[in-house]
Amino acid sequence: MHRPHPPMKLRVTAGLVALTVAGALVFLAEPSVASHDPLHELEHALHNAPGNPIVYPLAEDVARVGGDNASTGGHVAVEGNRLYVGAYGLGFRMFDISDPGNPALIGQYLPGKRADAVPDAAVFDSRHIAILNGTNRLSVSTSTSTNPNTNKTEFLDVTDPANPILLWEFNGPTHGEAHNGDIVDARRLWLPSGGSGTNGLRIYDLAPLLGSPAAAPASLLASGATNGLNPVELWKLSPQYRGDPSTEPAFTHTHDVTVYVDHPVTQADGSVALRDIVLLAEGGAYTNEAGNTGSLFVIDITDPRNPVVLNRWRHAPADGHHPIRYYHEAQFLDADPSVVLVTDEDLHNGCGDAGGITAVRLAASLTGEPEELSEWFIPGDTPAPVCSVHVFSSEGALVFLGSYNAGLQVVDYSDPANPVQAAFYIAPATAAWGALYHEGYIYVGDMSRGLDVYVLDDPELLLKLKVKVKPNKLLP
Repeated sequence: MHRPHPPMKLRVTAGLVALTVAGALVFLAEPSVASHDPLHELEHALHNAPGNPIVYPLAEDVARVGGDNASTGGHVAVEGNRLYVGAYGLGFRMFDISDPGNPALIGQYLPGKRADAVPDAAVFDSRHIAILNGTNRLSVSTSTSTNPNTNKTEFLDVTDPANPILLWEFNGPTHGEAHNGDIVDARRLWLPSGGSGTNGLRIYDLAPLLGSPAAAPASLLASGATNGLNPVELWKLSPQYRGDPSTEPAFTHTHDVTVYVDHPVTQADGSVALRDIVLLAEGGAYTNEAGNTGSLFVIDITDPRNPVVLNRWRHAPADGHHPIRYYHEAQFLDADPSVVLVTDEDLHNGCGDAGGITAVRLAASLTGEPEELSEWFIPGDTPAPVCSVHVFSSEGALVFLGSYNAGLQVVDYSDPANPVQAAFYIAPATAAWGALYHEGYIYVGDMSRGLDVYVLDDPELLLKLKVKVKPNKLLP
């Protein structure tokens, strides 16, 4: 296997961030609001191979136009004229993007003691609601003796961004576990990820949270001591199930959920109905070097109390097919909603043949055996010790990827069977978490740098943003 750089692992310990590089530990200060220079210096040193100094930024067809580099960064979400940016280890910050190239900080919620600080937001009846998700990933520096995990999810009213109000808090593995989550604005629902077993699929009604006084979001799938469903068991009960229940791989855990409201789905009689569809990425066993222990679920939640699994796709091993180490995220390609992009988070094997994207085509009914179209990886000569796609978005035929030390990567999926790298921007010390395209601008949350704002500066690429597949191409 091609390994252009020594393996590197990030972990947190006793107030320090420890990076393992070629077997040696280097300790950095725990993230703070005011400082990220130590991480900057270490990452810059790692990027520069002896005798071959690199001058940053490394960029092609992308220009940086603004940002805010005064804090850690992370997941990015847009709601109206507000940008929510996770602050790794801390919480999240809020920006006004009325001037989209110059985000203005308007508020923050930084309780600290977090691992992955992932926000989402919505507006209900003129109230701005934000959710700070929590994960059970152990982190010594972010834990307490009574609760060694950080699986705490907080629901906030941030109508006045300078004065966030805590409305409710979920603690512990039953409700609090939510590596990230998707607020379904039009349905007033919340679907968190992170759960395992019977907590693999969870759907909450946000109406109680919006009442006076605020109350806990209500599980719509409560049964006994659990508050959700096991997607594998749900799949076995589906009229679309194909396989042998006795050999169906058991469910591991939900890493990510993405919800699409009113998605066109062809029915058995040939008609097209608008359905609410969930793409659920079952992470799998990350430590399994062989990979392919997770899967993609396609679930109809139009009736949220009675979800139906339409499909389960597993990346079977085959010649010429790289195993997926960890099913990280799944989204429909904006240009062609019959194509699902499934990302693989692999922080162990460098650039070139790990941590990539698999494109899969679904039938218009979203049922039947999916067709694998392509695999794409960040080029092997990219100077990035931690090199894997991570959180992404798409607009037209272009896909925008936060890619750790490989920074912002832009991939052209005009032909989903033959994706190509279209542009990139590798900033000094980058540890890019996610990239969100929004109305001409690309917002990148970066664990080291905070927030960067980019634009494409190639006119030909701008045309790719307008590519769309006509709806009738989704029909039989």
